[in-house]
Amino acid sequence: MAKQERARQTLRRIVSAAADRFEENGYAGTTLDDISRGAGVSKGALYFHFASKKEVADAVVEHSYWLLEDLLESVRASNGSALQHLIDLTHGLSRLLSSEATLRAALRFHRERTDPAPRFDHHALWQGGVEEEFAHAAERRELRADLPAAAARVLATITLLSVESLAVRRVSTAEASHQITDLWNVLLGAFAPVGTADTFRTKAPEPCPAG
Repeated sequence: MAKQERARQTLRRIVSAAADRFEENGYAGTTLDDISRGAGVSKGALYFHFASKKEVADAVVEHSYWLLEDLLESVRASNGSALQHLIDLTHGLSRLLSSEATLRAALRFHRERTDPAPRFDHHALWQGGVEEEFAHAAERRELRADLPAAAARVLATITLLSVESLAVRRVSTAEASHQITDLWNVLLGAFAPVGTADTFRTKAPEPCPAG
């Protein structure tokens, strides 16, 4: 059991180090030597888990994909307004990008990719989550009735690219939260029915107390 735990710890170190290197230098600019040095493991230990750089990159992408899916599921499972869920998802995405190099690296791969249909498509996952909540908001009459058909897709693009831009520019967590609040203060004027924008909280939700 101790040997298995050491192997799991080594695997986590490799994926974490690889995410840091990929985020900083991109896929082409990162070597297996870079990753093994960053993880503090031998090349032999790295090859025990991964046969190639592509396999390491795939592990980084898959790990971040499930993190993003967990975020979407956790917010969707909460009670309350669907439009509020969309606001909270955007703040949640910002926090996740701030804390998880795997997600920052995966989004860099998407920006640089040549594969038109990746196995794990974070953009498609985010768009699907936003469109689902958008549909619920429309059903609950939390949205203007005259919105164009493309409104959900446009909202998904605006929120993802805005939050990703903050992460790429390494904006501080506090400033990112402030700018996302400003973003939603503007968006609510376009999406929410007249006179209802003030009923939504545009600031980041308060963290749950420990225990």
